[in-house]
Amino acid sequence: MNVEIEHHAPPVVHAVATTARRALRTRSIARRAARLNGSVALVSSTDPQRVTMTFTSGTLRFSAGCDRPDVRIVADLADPDAKPQVSGALRHPLLALAAAKLLEPSKRPWTEEADEFCTRALESSDCPRPIRAVCTDDGTERQWGGDGEAAVEIHASASELEAGFSGETVLSERLLEGHIFSVGTLADLSALTKFSIDRTLGAL
Repeated sequence: MNVEIEHHAPPVVHAVATTARRALRTRSIARRAARLNGSVALVSSTDPQRVTMTFTSGTLRFSAGCDRPDVRIVADLADPDAKPQVSGALRHPLLALAAAKLLEPSKRPWTEEADEFCTRALESSDCPRPIRAVCTDDGTERQWGGDGEAAVEIHASASELEAGFSGETVLSERLLEGHIFSVGTLADLSALTKFSIDRTLGAL
């Protein structure tokens, strides 16, 4: 399915599009979405942020704003556990179902997300290396960018590593909140944060 993003779209639009792209990796979801026509708006309940997803014969376009959508979803975009308010689902059940699938993509193992993240980040000379990740659930370890002492180490649960490396969350934010623990210089952690933000916005 072809995905388009409005020119000069704000970060929230890119972040939602990144989430949808992760969901579209599932072929059944991509096939259903490609058959739809209509629009779904995601509206923040706490600030002016708005994102509209428009389905048009195999193309999914993301834009800012909310102009008479077929389905409207109001939610606290900063709280993934908050219950959204949905209107228009009874008239457009397939659109509402597609939006739910696109906004909550299926999970991949953290190791797969980390492999993809680090492989792409290490293509840049600005990326610290080596990068080491340790899953605190079972002690599983992975290292990218060399076999020596890691420049940056990340220790977290499997769910936190999956979310951070996939772009669902920004590593530095979860670090500051105490959900992720890291070892490395401030410069190296800052560089890794840049790649984490790029991942969230679909630029990595």
